[in-house]
Amino acid sequence: MFKRYLGFGVVLSLQTLGLVLVLHLNSETVSAQEPVQTFTLAQGINYALSNNHEFQIAQKDVELAAEKVKEARAALLPQLTLDTSYTYNGDLPTTVLSGDFPAALGGSSSQNSSAGKTANADTSEPIELQFGAVHNFQGQAQVQYPLFTWGQLGSLYRQAVLGQQAAEKALETASLDIELQVHQAFHGMLLADAFVEVIEQALAQVEKRYELAEKQKTTGITTRLEVIRANVQVVNTRSELIQARNQQKVAQENFKLTLGIPLDQDISIQGQLYSERKPVNLEEAIAAALAHRPEIHQLNIQEQIGEKQVKVAKTGNKPMLSTFGNYTFNDSERQSLDTSWSVGVAIQIPIFDGFATRARVNQARVRLDQVRTNKDQLFDSIKLEVKSAVFDLEAAQKLIEAQDGIVEQAAEGLRIANVQHEAGLIIGIELTDVELSHTQAQVNRLQAVHDYIIAVARLDRAIGTQIESVK
Repeated sequence: MFKRYLGFGVVLSLQTLGLVLVLHLNSETVSAQEPVQTFTLAQGINYALSNNHEFQIAQKDVELAAEKVKEARAALLPQLTLDTSYTYNGDLPTTVLSGDFPAALGGSSSQNSSAGKTANADTSEPIELQFGAVHNFQGQAQVQYPLFTWGQLGSLYRQAVLGQQAAEKALETASLDIELQVHQAFHGMLLADAFVEVIEQALAQVEKRYELAEKQKTTGITTRLEVIRANVQVVNTRSELIQARNQQKVAQENFKLTLGIPLDQDISIQGQLYSERKPVNLEEAIAAALAHRPEIHQLNIQEQIGEKQVKVAKTGNKPMLSTFGNYTFNDSERQSLDTSWSVGVAIQIPIFDGFATRARVNQARVRLDQVRTNKDQLFDSIKLEVKSAVFDLEAAQKLIEAQDGIVEQAAEGLRIANVQHEAGLIIGIELTDVELSHTQAQVNRLQAVHDYIIAVARLDRAIGTQIESVK
């Protein structure tokens, strides 16, 4: 008996130990999982601006334009270059001269004064000469500075500055586009969540009616047909819930994609479908858009760039005046340091370039005309965009006004219908109509509010202002 209890105690101890280990491992696994990240609309916009690839590319364009400004500024400054070289000659060229070479140049011959005889030339030793040096050092410093270029360098610098400003306006445009995309994705996710909640409430309602029909059938109050109708309504509502939850997942994935969040990251959002009404005047909206849209400012800058390009192209066949200075030195083991310097002025006069300058000027003028045409087209496009946004805003606002109080009335009607159905005053098919009306009223109201919020965001984007955060 004691052994049996002892064995039971050992088994129980081992099971307890195993349970503790399992709980410990599970707790570590849960703690290792990444926490769910919650986003508000403002947080989502900030995250997207930090991680969106298109916005990052636009930022790099601004950085590139800034470096081009520095490059253009450098052309206005003196240019200094230094060239140095070292040469090692392993084998120097040599030549051998005969011993009578000095006499051939007019020198006196060696004579034997005692014998009065001239020394024989064949007995003279040859002379070996080396040319150059083994170690040679050479260097040259040169400075150049343009004195007069017909405004070419100044125009190129101002063109680069304008290019940087245009890149900044393009970055502003990208920012507004991303904010609108996040706005749409955020409220699309809110709308999907709200639809799921409405369908879940509808499912709870029809399931309750199905249970009631089952009870009434057993007591003989209702018929089998009512039970079948209630069951069909339950199945249909569950199918709608499956579709709504699927749309909820799609909306969440779209929100992740818009923000640049990994698709396997768990997220949630914090917000609600709500927006305050605000009056809109179409003419004022169009005027504000033409004054604030960064695309218009960008085309204005590009027009100025085109004018600078025409001016630069015209300098192609104009004389250019510059000054220069040189300083050189040579040094080797056979000679002392030898230096020299010089300064001067150079003028370059193009005589004939095959009409290339004329062609470049015409090209610059054509590009300038294209920019101006695009500018006119943009004006019309912005006006149409503002009108469309205002019309959508007004339509959504009218829908909301038309549905004010409808959801409350539909809910009250459903409450009354439930009481009447339980009392046997109405049949199930009549209650089904009331249920569908209540669900449809909720869906229509949510869709109208969502459309109004997006219309406000689109109007703000069309005008070119920052999109307002919606509570």
